[in-house]
Amino acid sequence: MYLQVAQGLERRIHSGELRPGSALPAERELAAQLRVSRVTVRQALALLAQQGLLTRRHGSGTFVAPPASETRPSRPLGLLSSFSEDVRSRGQTPGAQVLAFELGRPTPQEAMSLALSPGEGVYRLRRLRTSSGEPLAVEDSTLPAALVGSLSAPDVTDASLYALLGARGLGPRRAIRHLRAVNADPQLAGLLGVPVGAALLATERVSWTTGGRPVEYARAHYRGDRYDFVMELHGEPE
Repeated sequence: MYLQVAQGLERRIHSGELRPGSALPAERELAAQLRVSRVTVRQALALLAQQGLLTRRHGSGTFVAPPASETRPSRPLGLLSSFSEDVRSRGQTPGAQVLAFELGRPTPQEAMSLALSPGEGVYRLRRLRTSSGEPLAVEDSTLPAALVGSLSAPDVTDASLYALLGARGLGPRRAIRHLRAVNADPQLAGLLGVPVGAALLATERVSWTTGGRPVEYARAHYRGDRYDFVMELHGEPE
């Protein structure tokens, strides 16, 4: 039954009856219109979201996705740029909702990555990154408190972290990033508006300033249906 519901909605999307960016009725209303259960509607919407036809925004609802060519940004692997720069380059508005912010002691991994002693302080923040309101990534950043100076949650809300660091003379100039594929757990799925188990791109990055000081240890999870990375390869000289 949910496949039939999904096929019906897909036809309405392709015919233009449901236009890109338009909001779908709530699950309860859709179920009443189609005379099916809410569970059936939920399964159909999850399938269409996985196929990239719908996007589910946490706390906002379900929307018809724009064409893939407009919504799948590409980030060159060899270019050190911020999420905000990537989004603005496509004419969209970047957003950053702070999910968690704390000043604490580094974990062993953070201390090693940032060349800190166990007793030094770090800022640890988690943000939901959006493009014109659509969730694209969940970013976790750890920064050395003594190096960065005073920092608060409002400083990094709807703001570029790289721009903030650059204004303090700490703009990242070199980074090493690890990239792997993972599946969305329930928490990430809810934040990114994708089904549990959906494909995500997970990155881990350490960034350094011009002077060679580690300034950020970051982990991020990007929506696999909305984001990809591009690598340019060169052959060795003959």
